[in-house]
Amino acid sequence: MSALPSHLELVQGVVLPRPVGADPVLDFLNTRSEWAGRGPARSEWLTSYQALVIWSGYVGLLSDAGVFRLIEQAAVKPTDAARRLAAAIEFRADLYDVLTDSSAAGSFDAVSRVIDKASARRRLLAVPADGEGFRAAWDLPEDLGLPLDQLALLAADLLTGPSRDHVRACPGDACGWLFLDPRGRRRWCSMSTCGNRAKVRAHAARTR
Repeated sequence: MSALPSHLELVQGVVLPRPVGADPVLDFLNTRSEWAGRGPARSEWLTSYQALVIWSGYVGLLSDAGVFRLIEQAAVKPTDAARRLAAAIEFRADLYDVLTDSSAAGSFDAVSRVIDKASARRRLLAVPADGEGFRAAWDLPEDLGLPLDQLALLAADLLTGPSRDHVRACPGDACGWLFLDPRGRRRWCSMSTCGNRAKVRAHAARTR
């Protein structure tokens, strides 16, 4: 097998984009290429429910054991798993619209519905604290809806928190990946990909 491009990595047999967004929600949006409308992507990395689960583990949203259990559940309920993947892909497109187009009212409503559903499934539990006593913690059912629930709640935090003002889109050709730029100094999703291509094109233009 030939070497993968620098922006990709092989994870448990699945090719996935390396995290560059500085936020798991943005990295979720970056699991497809060429954000120019909702048409087919040149590259789609969430090609199955299993890929979505493995990606969730890769970015730290699921434990290794959690990844294994959800893959087992998906094998038993493949139709439900496919439906959950389709819902996650639709949420990804709607959320991208919300973060890049302030006039996307329809997409905002769709994102809000997914967040509301995830919030309704969340439970507050008392878990043992370090030392004595207990502390409160949020818990979500570990079923096939868990990956989307986690992303929806994190998206709510991003949309309502201070990081929202620092979301930027990569201007690279046919890219559009999103990332956080709190210092206002970052331009590219990655210097090794879009940044390097821009440097090569600029050099070629100067030498012509």
